[in-house]
Amino acid sequence: MVDPDPPGRIRDIRVYRPSFVGMALLACTPFLIFGATSVYGAAATAVLTVVWLVLLVAGCRYFMSSPPRVAAVGVLSLLAWLVVVLVAKAG
Repeated sequence: MVDPDPPGRIRDIRVYRPSFVGMALLACTPFLIFGATSVYGAAATAVLTVVWLVLLVAGCRYFMSSPPRVAAVGVLSLLAWLVVVLVAKAG
């Protein structure tokens, strides 16, 4: 019997929904980082940018192989930004 779908074809795109949600969160985070630069300064902006780039690479790496990890990476990027803002406001 011949398989009607060629190998490598995606059978159900809904499996990748967490990947798209995570990438959307990662796409929003730079706007938050650069929009709040006046709150925490240039040094924290540089650190957050490097952290975001590392998380973006991780999200791209896990996009197909582990969609829930991509969503977690997106949430982690927002949490990193939130922590920096809260620490800057408290200090």
